[in-house]
Amino acid sequence: MTPSKFLRLRLTALAVLMIVGPAAHAQQPADLSGAFAQLGSGRLATRTVSLTELGMREPIVLRAPDSRQELYLPVPAGLPLSNATLQLDGSYLRGNGGRTTMLLSLDGSPVLSRSPVDAQGDASASVGVDGSARSMGFVRVGLDWSSVLSDNICTDQTAIGNVWRIAPTTRLTYSFDPDAIDDLRGAWSALPQKPVVMLGGRTLAAPAFDAGWRVEALLQRQGHTAVSQAWPKVGDTVALGTLDVPAPLRAIPAFAALATGGSHKLANPAEVGALVALSPRTAFAPDVIVADDTLRNNLKLTLDALREQVVSASPDSATAFDAWRARATDAIAKRLAPGEVRLAHLGGQTAIVVGDNDGVAVLARSWLPIDVSSRLVVHEIDRSPNTHADQIALALLGGEPRTLDVKGRATWDANFDLGAASGNGKLPGDVVLDVAASPTSNGSAQTASIYFNDVLIGSQLLQADGKPQRISAHIPHYALAPSNLLRVVFQRQPDGGCTARDPGHPIAVLPSSHITLVEAGVDDDFTGMVARFASAASVIVPNAYLNDAPHVLGRIASLANATGIAPTRAEFSVAADNEAVAPKGPFLAVDVALNGERSVARLASDRLSLTDASGRMLADVSGLNRVGVIETVKAGDVSGVVYRTVGDTAPIIPASLQLSRGDVAIVDGSGVLRQFDTRHPGEVPDASDTKGPWLALDWLRWGAPAVLVALFIVLLLVARVARRRNQDKS
Repeated sequence: MTPSKFLRLRLTALAVLMIVGPAAHAQQPADLSGAFAQLGSGRLATRTVSLTELGMREPIVLRAPDSRQELYLPVPAGLPLSNATLQLDGSYLRGNGGRTTMLLSLDGSPVLSRSPVDAQGDASASVGVDGSARSMGFVRVGLDWSSVLSDNICTDQTAIGNVWRIAPTTRLTYSFDPDAIDDLRGAWSALPQKPVVMLGGRTLAAPAFDAGWRVEALLQRQGHTAVSQAWPKVGDTVALGTLDVPAPLRAIPAFAALATGGSHKLANPAEVGALVALSPRTAFAPDVIVADDTLRNNLKLTLDALREQVVSASPDSATAFDAWRARATDAIAKRLAPGEVRLAHLGGQTAIVVGDNDGVAVLARSWLPIDVSSRLVVHEIDRSPNTHADQIALALLGGEPRTLDVKGRATWDANFDLGAASGNGKLPGDVVLDVAASPTSNGSAQTASIYFNDVLIGSQLLQADGKPQRISAHIPHYALAPSNLLRVVFQRQPDGGCTARDPGHPIAVLPSSHITLVEAGVDDDFTGMVARFASAASVIVPNAYLNDAPHVLGRIASLANATGIAPTRAEFSVAADNEAVAPKGPFLAVDVALNGERSVARLASDRLSLTDASGRMLADVSGLNRVGVIETVKAGDVSGVVYRTVGDTAPIIPASLQLSRGDVAIVDGSGVLRQFDTRHPGEVPDASDTKGPWLALDWLRWGAPAVLVALFIVLLLVARVARRRNQDKS
């Protein structure tokens, strides 16, 4: 090697050391003070969100000749992403041949195109995703499938054998810096699909229990599956996985005990404090913390014990430890004011700290846009439904006014809770859509079909002249549910003959689209109770539930959402063990005895007996376990819903539980097993529907003949009087 080459190598190595040296030093602190100064910093949070987790459990099938699908994959709002990758899983069939093309777009920009030539094959692909921040909180994935059988022959291009299938395992993986989250809105949007709700312990006082079930109910309403955990304590066994504990911290016994990783039993308070400081995602990763005195006392006890070990190992490190403690845990350790909610940065991750119902209320979807601070105090907030008028704009119910480009078919939808569109004795009556459709080049027909919870309630031919047109469809009572999906499908007659494919024509859903509210006779079934709960609701649990909070909070949240109770508006009370309660208004009672209860279900240990309103036996079964019964009942003169566990083990009620028309439902961990309508045997439509088109039908059936009969009688009387007058004259 020549001297000049050797000199160049020395200089290159020196430059590398100058660049890498500080970074390596920053990652590996030399002493305890440096370790605490860097503890929790520089840790990226990694998320993976799949279509399955978003509720899409069946493949998405794109069919010939043209198909378009858009997917919205959630990401933290306003935060840059790193290492973001979209893994598209799927397959294709090309049984009819021709020219087929698949186009993948991200946020409107085409990024991948495939033109398969085989009869079938794998359609998987991995695509890098731009890391720029998304203010709306999602990555928009566009899928376009095109199939052309022949470019030279005028023929129908429909090909049932040419399809592209997107598997539910399709997923987006990305990382972000939790330290960049500086407000509650950003922290809420950054929650994982299965957020951890951390409680002060297995046993809670009523206020913390109340805040806990409300938080879980809000999370469920926004598509999350919450996991309740109690704050770690001495004697708990935790799964540490592989921990990267900085070398200086291993001089402290508590950190050294955790550094081995794997499964570990916490031996003393200092080890609990070390677990909180390290916050390994596998063992301690709170996303929402319900702070109470028990939690704050436990946190203080464990961190005090850890501080003693730090001082024993290095007295000079006490200041650095105290600085870390204040920075990382003060948002949790300090008592919350009434209605306060805070943002905490603990162990390189963010956590939302709440303490009561007022604080939880500001996390509801309608108020989340104002959560642009790391600390808010709610003094007063409006929790009432939008039922002060006779109509509600669909824009307030999730149906954003927008313009759709319709090639052959396009869908516009709005998803809302019935409680947001009912109350004060009112229920949704009609869907009123104001739309404007542009004319097509060949004058082809365009239609709008309105579905309410997959029930077709109206369809109309559009006046394709670009002018606003109003479409109205009545909502039958039996189609209502606690969670409702309004879907409008716009379809256009496909082009025919030897013409170029039409690029599409716009149809706009205008801001004046709304739902009307009508006075309704509220029945004692699940739909009727949703209408009652929109005005007032009380959730009642037994005192025993407070002693097993991590296992029962999810049950209460699921039942509240399934029965239509808004978590931010309901009252909460605890019934003494073995005492019957007398509710004063519409209620949800969970494993609670009621005064003057009138029900059709009878429970005894593992036996369930069910009768209809006439007393006829519907079912009498014993040996049941992991099953629950939900029923609408009367407690005195008050209507409500009760849930009772059948057997010695309660089911894990899924967050997706939905109750439709009826008054009794048998449920387990999979959802509704069987639903009964004991008040309307034979699935007869609800009586309240007679205020819609049923009333007109009944008038035609009974009213018109009655009028004709009355008119005939009047004519007979007139003729009789005329005859008498003629006789008198003669």
